[in-house]
Amino acid sequence: MAPAIHSADPGLDRRAELLAAATRVIARRGYADTRFQDVAEEAGVAVGTLQHHFGTRRRMLTEALEHWLDDDTDAMVESLWATEGDAWTRLELHLRASCERLGRRTETWLMWLDFTGAAIKDRELRGSTSRSMVRWREAIASIVREGVEQGTFDPVLTPADVADVITAVLDGTALQVYAMDSDVSGGEISDRTLVVARSLLRPSGV
Repeated sequence: MAPAIHSADPGLDRRAELLAAATRVIARRGYADTRFQDVAEEAGVAVGTLQHHFGTRRRMLTEALEHWLDDDTDAMVESLWATEGDAWTRLELHLRASCERLGRRTETWLMWLDFTGAAIKDRELRGSTSRSMVRWREAIASIVREGVEQGTFDPVLTPADVADVITAVLDGTALQVYAMDSDVSGGEISDRTLVVARSLLRPSGV
């Protein structure tokens, strides 16, 4: 097994460990109900350690959510470009994977909803969620533009508008799944989302 790679600054490594612990607690308890004590117990440290690194509870939770969101967005964007095939193949696989995770009620979707809900009342968090949304929409819009150039897509809307609608469908479905306790499956979510995507993009040969 390869040795672990650590930062040259042990303080940065320790901070990253504390943020990871905070993220795990937020995933279980939610943003509003996560306290210093909860994170201290998760990380195996004293509350004073958290106060030393972050100062306030709000600063700790904000940093934890921002780090998680940046990492998650990086993974989503990279997945759109990591698969071989034409634009439709890659977009379809990406959407199916996102829908299946939603159907499994994964921590990722729950964290996203908790983050966006908290951002409604927090301007600082809104900046982070906005940045993530822009990156994800732009990644989908880029795939759409590529498909148009290939002759794979004949969209009924602009690439940016297509991306807006697709992401809105997924976010809206996520609210139904978690807030309304819907029993819809990942396969059903995929089918619905892909019907919308096909209607918007009119992919050739599909």
